[in-house]
Amino acid sequence: MALPTVRTAIRGDIDSLFDRFWSDWNLPLAFEYPSTPSLDLYEKDGAFCLELAVPGYRSEDIEIEANSGVITVSGKYEQKTADKELNYHRREIRRGGFTRSVALPQEIDPGSVTAKVEHGILTVTATPMKPVANRKIAITNG
Repeated sequence: MALPTVRTAIRGDIDSLFDRFWSDWNLPLAFEYPSTPSLDLYEKDGAFCLELAVPGYRSEDIEIEANSGVITVSGKYEQKTADKELNYHRREIRRGGFTRSVALPQEIDPGSVTAKVEHGILTVTATPMKPVANRKIAITNG
């Protein structure tokens, strides 16, 4: 069995000090805040495609709203409280929720929006609205 070096002993003391500080004040660690998923927006076959990285999210935990020019994706990831019996050495799994709204370059038909999730990537597809031709309005007398 190797003896701890001065460096690891000091590091352990510092880590313990910070752990006690956060737990005594009930303040969350910075890496426990949820992150906003990365996304790609592109056009393919005449439709807008929005891809978001959502690994670990179940499809029932994701909501998508669409209006004429914006798609909003929201998700929640179960908040797991730290088990007091476990001696965590690192906690990096992000939990919580996110909301991401993306303005599209053109109005879309909200009824055309479809979504699927595969291998942790959510793909939302929307068809742009066809421009409405201007028409002349006749004015009647009376």
